[in-house]
Amino acid sequence: MSRYLEARRETLPPAVTDLAEQLAEAGYKVTGPRLAVLKAATALRGAFSVHELEQWLIARGESPGIASIFRTVRLLSDLNLLQRIHGLDDCHRYSLGKGHGHHLVCTGCGAMERFEDCGVQSLIQQLEQRTGYRISAHLVELFGLCPRCLAASAA
Repeated sequence: MSRYLEARRETLPPAVTDLAEQLAEAGYKVTGPRLAVLKAATALRGAFSVHELEQWLIARGESPGIASIFRTVRLLSDLNLLQRIHGLDDCHRYSLGKGHGHHLVCTGCGAMERFEDCGVQSLIQQLEQRTGYRISAHLVELFGLCPRCLAASAA
């Protein structure tokens, strides 16, 4: 357990503590900038951009700087503590969550819904057999209008 984390445990929300413990268990130091990013990531609902993380932290006087935020987000993504969501506007968004997942993203309001089974496993196996590639990962992001935006556009 990180001494830095242990000294601050009582002041942190449980979700932040859980993520910080996972960071420490993976062999990384728990630092002030990393805790700040974890606090922002757990406070923001749904998917968020690095810019939104930065704005949340600036509003609370806790921003460690954009470079530290980017480095921490990359680390959390590499550890699968954050999932990176590819956007149509060349801006990645992130959401808390472990494991393999896919997303439906509303192009109207930005709402996001995660789903697990994308149904491409048989296609991947066919491609591996046909091409000789060993496919290790895939991404599925689907874009459209959520039910609320659809209803608003019909009105």
